[in-house]
Amino acid sequence: MAQARRLARLIGIAAAVVAAGAATVSAAQADQAPPAVQPFVVGGEAADIADFPYIVALTTADGFPFCGGSIAAPTKIVTAAHCVQGSEPGELAIVSGRTDLTAAGGVTAEVASIWVHPEYDNPAVKADVAVLTLSTPLPATPIPVAAAADTALYAEGTPTTIAGWGRTSEGGPASDTLRKAAVPLTSDATCATAYGPDFVPASMVCAGLPEGGVDTCQGDSGGPLVAGGKLIGVVSWGEGCARPGKPGVYTRLNAFSADLDAQLVGQEPVPPVR
Repeated sequence: MAQARRLARLIGIAAAVVAAGAATVSAAQADQAPPAVQPFVVGGEAADIADFPYIVALTTADGFPFCGGSIAAPTKIVTAAHCVQGSEPGELAIVSGRTDLTAAGGVTAEVASIWVHPEYDNPAVKADVAVLTLSTPLPATPIPVAAAADTALYAEGTPTTIAGWGRTSEGGPASDTLRKAAVPLTSDATCATAYGPDFVPASMVCAGLPEGGVDTCQGDSGGPLVAGGKLIGVVSWGEGCARPGKPGVYTRLNAFSADLDAQLVGQEPVPPVR
């Protein structure tokens, strides 16, 4: 069963305080939160935001991080639809330029609008992608999004980079500091063997090692999958974290290039990240 790699979103108008000083939790969203999926970078290493200037943390308005995203233009964040569906802009914020989410520094920006792909709920498409438009531009360097013609970036064995503040082990705690890892793309056949009909090759791509051990996990949802200096995917779902024979599943962004281009209209072209 496809399980979105996210923390319980802890967002919503109908929220209740679960403990003094604790985050608030929407009852509806808590019901939707998968119990066994954790999006953290597992099997990775410490990273510096200077090497990933385009990565951002999505937080609640009061600063609780729950997903990742990537700067595709100064006022545009590409993330996963499951991270923001049903949210209002005022419930969200973006943190950029910060390796340690508990430290000072960086930039916090408000969200002006949320676009969720209209076919996100269509099981035949599973378009797990969204774009946030910010109230003010971010100074960090954006990353270009894979275009429809970038099919070579999705070849089996292509080396990719993942990064985020998610859990570092299945069921473990989230990381306050940014982490990164390298994983190769798998073939569509390998991913179909792992997940059956839940895997839709036209709109998804998998990455991971046959023996497991390296993966994104809960809290990394919406974060980047990078190859060739371009954003080729966003963390979407998987079964557990870093399990053998269960690679991570990412939204195949070049499948949605026309939709994303429409959301990024008027933005300057972005060169590949080196």
